[in-house]
Amino acid sequence: MKKAISELVFLFLIIVFPLKASAVDDARLLRFPDINKDLIAFVYAGDIWTVSSSGGEARRLTSHPGLELFPKISPDGKWIAFSGEYSGSRQVFVIPSTGGVPRQLTWYNSVGVMPPRGGWDDVVLDWTPDSKQILIRANRTSFGERQGKYFLVSLEGGLEKPLPVTNGGFGVLSPDASKIVFTPVDREFRNWKRYKGGRATDLWIYNLNDNTSEQITNFEGTDQLPTWSGDNIFFASDRDLKLNIWQYNTITKETKQVTKHTEFDVMWPSGNGDQLVYENGGYIYKLNLNTGQTEKVKIGISFDNPNLVAYYKNVKDNIHSFAVSPTGKRALFDARGDIFSVPAENGVTENLTSTQGIREIFPAWSPDGRYISYYSDKTGEYELYLLENKKGALPKQVTFNSSAWKYQPLWSPDSRYLVFFDRTLNLRILEASTGKVTDIDHAASSEIRSYSVSPDSRWVAYQKEGSNEKSAIWVYEIPTGKKQQLTDGTFADNNPVFSLDGNYIFFESDRDYNLTFSSFEFDYLYNRSTKLYALSLTTGSPRIFKDKNDTEPVKAEKPATPSAATSKDKKSKTQASDTSTAKKEIKVDIDFNGINNRVTALPGDAGEYRIIGACDGGLIFISNGKLMKFNLKEEKNEEILDRAMTAVLTSDGKMAMYRSGEDFGIIKLTPGQKAGAGKLNLSGLEMKIDPRKEWDEIFTDAWRIFRDYYYVSNIHGVDWKAMKEKYGALLPYVSHRADLDYILNEIVAESNTGHSYVDWGDFEQVKRVDNGLLGAELSADLTAGRYKITKIFEGENWNPARRSPLTEQGVDVKEGDYLISIDGKEITTDVNPYVYLENKANKNVEITVSSKPSSENARTSTIKTISSELELMYFNWVNERRAMVDKLSGGRIGYIHVPNTSASGNKELFHGMYTYFDKEALIIDDRYNGGGYIPDRMADLLDRHTLTYWYQNGLTPSRAPGIAHDGPKVMLINGYSSSGGDAFPYFFKKLGLGKLIGTRTWGGLVGISGNARLVDGGYVSVPRFGVFDKDEGWIIEGIGVYPDIEVVERPEQMAKGVDACIEKAVEVLLQQLKEKPAGKVNVPAPPDRSKWHEDK
Repeated sequence: MKKAISELVFLFLIIVFPLKASAVDDARLLRFPDINKDLIAFVYAGDIWTVSSSGGEARRLTSHPGLELFPKISPDGKWIAFSGEYSGSRQVFVIPSTGGVPRQLTWYNSVGVMPPRGGWDDVVLDWTPDSKQILIRANRTSFGERQGKYFLVSLEGGLEKPLPVTNGGFGVLSPDASKIVFTPVDREFRNWKRYKGGRATDLWIYNLNDNTSEQITNFEGTDQLPTWSGDNIFFASDRDLKLNIWQYNTITKETKQVTKHTEFDVMWPSGNGDQLVYENGGYIYKLNLNTGQTEKVKIGISFDNPNLVAYYKNVKDNIHSFAVSPTGKRALFDARGDIFSVPAENGVTENLTSTQGIREIFPAWSPDGRYISYYSDKTGEYELYLLENKKGALPKQVTFNSSAWKYQPLWSPDSRYLVFFDRTLNLRILEASTGKVTDIDHAASSEIRSYSVSPDSRWVAYQKEGSNEKSAIWVYEIPTGKKQQLTDGTFADNNPVFSLDGNYIFFESDRDYNLTFSSFEFDYLYNRSTKLYALSLTTGSPRIFKDKNDTEPVKAEKPATPSAATSKDKKSKTQASDTSTAKKEIKVDIDFNGINNRVTALPGDAGEYRIIGACDGGLIFISNGKLMKFNLKEEKNEEILDRAMTAVLTSDGKMAMYRSGEDFGIIKLTPGQKAGAGKLNLSGLEMKIDPRKEWDEIFTDAWRIFRDYYYVSNIHGVDWKAMKEKYGALLPYVSHRADLDYILNEIVAESNTGHSYVDWGDFEQVKRVDNGLLGAELSADLTAGRYKITKIFEGENWNPARRSPLTEQGVDVKEGDYLISIDGKEITTDVNPYVYLENKANKNVEITVSSKPSSENARTSTIKTISSELELMYFNWVNERRAMVDKLSGGRIGYIHVPNTSASGNKELFHGMYTYFDKEALIIDDRYNGGGYIPDRMADLLDRHTLTYWYQNGLTPSRAPGIAHDGPKVMLINGYSSSGGDAFPYFFKKLGLGKLIGTRTWGGLVGISGNARLVDGGYVSVPRFGVFDKDEGWIIEGIGVYPDIEVVERPEQMAKGVDACIEKAVEVLLQQLKEKPAGKVNVPAPPDRSKWHEDK
């Protein structure tokens, strides 16, 4: 009886108070699976696990804090190779399939953590059939840190051996290892669904014996992630809009569909023999390759997952916004989703909300000190709440049925209203007592993020653009609901702020055209255009700068000693004094007539200014990293504090809260404050984080942010609510923060848009250990048992980014030398030479080399290593192509590679034009252009033509413009011409500058310009602006720019160093020069003007 009762009680406890189970019977989000016979390996919670191929309870093999990824079981079943971070950089390891201690096989310094779309370095792909070597993809190419090439890594050790394929995505070896099937383009981690741009992947087979290649698929969408079994290659393809398994027969050349999943994509297929496994909707499925039958593998996970345990953390690194109380006694922070109140000096830090799984943001204290407002997503959307400033108060929801991200609100001085802007693109005003929301105005060309309320709470000032896209200052009258433009919109006027006395609106304006000349040619631009201005609101407003006249004062006679005053007289005088000093009620009037004639420039040279707010007696602003004050009475600027990034003012205008780096402080607005003054103690910003609750909020927040910022209202026709429901079903199975990033990647990829990116959220990262590199290629001379230095990368040793250690002064190392020792450790082919460079990046090491594979006549040099060779590889690749062009054209054609359209790409283009404008023709290479800025300025540079020549006696004529090219041009493009690298060839073609040669570009030109972040610091970048042509409609996005002359760069040609695009470009340009030779410019004979010259 007792037993029965205790069992009933236990059952009752389980039902009413569920235990937090650490076991999952049918786990999901099992990633990167592989199968061999009766064993499946996969990744769960960042660790490697194995399970029977029939399912059941899984076994955990690794437990390192880093992410262990891409497990591959050896054909003999003894080993599992994987990619791990045990040594502080991502490397290749093996572990016995039954468990044990991992063994490191590679030491070459990996590229480090990239965003999810960048994938990983040192990816394990396959094994050789004899289980002696591992096929990996390592990011060691000339084309940037995200491109990779293939290597074989010996299980016995030694240096990895490169395969001849110069660049590729995921691939596997044929059953006899004589071939590799792969995608020349890699985009496995760029989750862009239903993509058909120029980087769409096809499958190729490369014969490693005779260095020939064959393209085996030619679908306009995605074919990727191959697995080779007998005469068949199985791969993932989205030919039916979802990634499914398809089969290609190498004998018949026929392709057919195998699986038919309709809800989720098939991810990461991998296998051995007559079976493969893949991930679908987070589950692992097993596919019988003989029958085509699929079976979901039910896998149980039982372990104490540390990623799910609630923990305390100081969240000062997760501060999202801050505010200050009316008199500066306390500061408000929203950090990691909670609102904190921090004392300026004395007292305790209070967490005012403590709501795990709910995010509160943008706190603001009412000027009367009664309320703290903030937004909360408790209801599923961000709504405004008021929390009364007293103990035990509960927050009151004020707004309802919202559906858009909201920005920082601003209280009116009388504490009646809050003004805010949200992603409905409306500037709004809220009556705090009633919750009534009224729209003030709708945004024009940009968000309305600067607004101010007059001291009498009658007016709202804000900025808005006109049809010329220049922002003007507007005002809205709260009682009447009328709005009116103040400044005339001929300049960019921004950030209006009412003075505390109600006489002025201060604002920033770009009115100074400061002409600055180029150091390279007679060219110029206008910069440092901003100054501060005051707009007098009425003709009676006091002048900012008053007339001054020095006068000599007359000494007054001494008054007679007054008689003793009665108490009645004293009281009367006191009352009179009180009356004279009483605060006058301010009423702000605006005289709109002739208002633009009442603009006054404040002191200071034009430069960089940002208004913080009006203060008692003037204006607070930031300039050149300093917190400054314009003192209205003294008519001058005063420095308050150096090294201030931003600040907010108390409502009485007497104090400020500032941010300097990671520090915050509250100070009085007096000049000469020292750095660090009034620093706040943030040690109390601690909270207990429940990962599951936080991850649920992050998912919903990311979904909302993407909805609210997306560049068109229909999100490309995708049912966004349905996507939330579909991917939300995976949330209960998230076992690591990286799993959530994977889900976020999947949901934003449904929009079918480039630039839909996810950046990592908060999880434990392994401490980075950088290994040293030599700036050289090594190869194993197995006969001699030594490594030979086969290539030394040329560099620019004056440029730290392109320093080549073995070419520096005093280093005696040559190509062809054998590497004998590093820091006294003898080097043979039995060991990986990079073992002895572990943790030695950018450090001095001693290397010994010899022209022979022995220490005979050895030479020793001390070198300073580098941590990456990628920039040197790129630099050498460019120089090799320039030499090709020079040789093929006989020096007539110049070559310029443009790596991106941001700062370095602009520099390379300008430097190239500056150097090679004298060539008869130019090749502009846009291949592997990673984008950056919109490159209209770059296109302008290519579109320049010589207008005139200027001659000085005896000297070579100069030209105007100084840098211009008049000859023919072509541009090279490929699938890696991305973003700005898409726009550049489009502009080139539209301007008629020449032919495009190569293959279609990426097709990602819906751009990003920043949006709200996630609570733990993670980020979802939302495409915010799309590109269209007035005649063509929407352009480039999802398609790319087509070449005029298609040239496919075949893998075997690239392996031999042949550049087919370069060859075709030279051919085309030489033909154009033949048809229209470059005319020689001759100086005309000196003019004779000794007599009257009459024009004819």
